[in-house]
Amino acid sequence: MWLYAAAIAGYIGIFAGSTPYGWSSPVLPLYDEENSPLTITEDEGAWIASAFMLGNAIGPLMSLVISHLTGRKTLLIAASLPWFIGWTMIIFARSPWELFVSRIISGTGTGASFSVLPMYLGEIAPANIRGILLTMITMSQRLAILFAYAIYPFVSIQTSALISLVLPVPFVCCFMWLPESPYYLIRCGRHEEAAESLAALRGTANVQTELQTIKKSVKVEMASSGGLRELFCVPGNCKSMNIGLVLRLFQQCSGNQAIMMYTQTIFDQANVGLEGKYLAIIMGVIQVLGTLLCTWFVDRQGRRPALLFSAIGTMISTSAVAIYFHLQYFNVSTDSIEWLPATGCMMYVVFFCCGYAPLPTTMNGELFSTNVKSLGCAINVSFANFVGFLVGKSYQVVSQSIGVYVAFWIFTIANFWGSIFIYFWIPETKGKTLQEIQEELHHKKGQNVVTSL
Repeated sequence: MWLYAAAIAGYIGIFAGSTPYGWSSPVLPLYDEENSPLTITEDEGAWIASAFMLGNAIGPLMSLVISHLTGRKTLLIAASLPWFIGWTMIIFARSPWELFVSRIISGTGTGASFSVLPMYLGEIAPANIRGILLTMITMSQRLAILFAYAIYPFVSIQTSALISLVLPVPFVCCFMWLPESPYYLIRCGRHEEAAESLAALRGTANVQTELQTIKKSVKVEMASSGGLRELFCVPGNCKSMNIGLVLRLFQQCSGNQAIMMYTQTIFDQANVGLEGKYLAIIMGVIQVLGTLLCTWFVDRQGRRPALLFSAIGTMISTSAVAIYFHLQYFNVSTDSIEWLPATGCMMYVVFFCCGYAPLPTTMNGELFSTNVKSLGCAINVSFANFVGFLVGKSYQVVSQSIGVYVAFWIFTIANFWGSIFIYFWIPETKGKTLQEIQEELHHKKGQNVVTSL
């Protein structure tokens, strides 16, 4: 079916755009070697590592300008251009500022992709498998990080960039042949094309019932302008926005950026017997397995239980790492618990991937109505990555000036409050159509949503 072909092609694109997430941990240490094309300081390395998240924050906002003019499909293909530019710059980079700029450019493409693909898959997928298809976005991201951890420490800097440069090619070649979202086509008044798209995605010509439901949903949701006022002043939309932003805040403050960007450094500081690059590979495998577990779990038990499990688990994990470095900072012997930071980081990855990693992206594709979906998703993804940029950069400052243990205690506190927020405020969207979710958010169960707009 074209549905699964579209999903797989989208995952290939996310894989290609996510290798920069894992690039900084194994590659930045290579700039300290004698044959390095340039030398960077520790502070410059932190800026280069964090710059990708800054680009991720810019990308979704840029995508807003053309998202309704070109459609989801065209914008996803266009997002690959910054990846080609960014990796080419890294190949020829001879100064730290070139690396910094290249990471920002690459990030804009990745940020746009993570903003648009959840919309696209959320609109083309039936309700019974929508959660799995959206969760697999994060699985693709985690596979890309594992790929970077496993390959890039053992090749040259230029080779790592060249490999990454080739990865978007199959995505572009495949995705250009796939159908556009029927929601978008109906929004543009292209009803015949929408019917053809839906028929291709469902593998049957008998799509009139679903097509009428989509037309009704789009008509109702497009009754208003869909701008910032609509997003923040209509109670149902504002609720979706608040849920998305706060969930993204706790996701980024849980410690993910620090652990992902500085995996090798954290392990090396912990004096673990195994080299940091090998522990990073093990952690990458665990990331994939944890996300796979969430993919199986999310459409069976629901989003809310998985998120709560994830928040509590990450809180326990970061507290374990904080305890180890706290004891080490005060010169208390840690010989008997040398295993604790590696174990804590591994546990963190498992719990993070079981909920915090994939589900904010999944819910991005579910919570927003059609008329504000582009804007809502873009703001959410941009906000998340800007916070991730701040967390990644501030981790280096806090860990150097005060101590690693302080950073991990901050992560622990954030995870505690995240679990409280999830328990009291996160709605369950499992098994519900997009229209049913909107009816509940607008408190119009069984009624037409238009009355609240």
